[in-house]
Amino acid sequence: MDIRFFARAADGRIGHEGLAEHARRRLQLRLKHLSDRVAHVWVKFGDTAGRLGHRETYCVMQVQLRGAPAATVVDIGTDVHVTIDRAARRVGQLVEAQLSVAHD
Repeated sequence: MDIRFFARAADGRIGHEGLAEHARRRLQLRLKHLSDRVAHVWVKFGDTAGRLGHRETYCVMQVQLRGAPAATVVDIGTDVHVTIDRAARRVGQLVEAQLSVAHD
């Protein structure tokens, strides 16, 4: 399973390397039993100034299963670690759902 990372921060305050490792660990935990079916996961995270000056973080994960179309999960929140955790959990659920449909 190949995991690719892209990061963008409005003011450079996000430590990209640490977040990439955090996301990698979360995805490997969620997908380890399915890693032979996952071609790659594309992860993009960052922060941006939101409405009324509030800072928002986002995490976009696109998972590509072997022999299936890509699927995308987006999560937005105030804490980038929590945002990554929620996105990884949803990717795991999405992959399991896609595989269960494929076997029906």
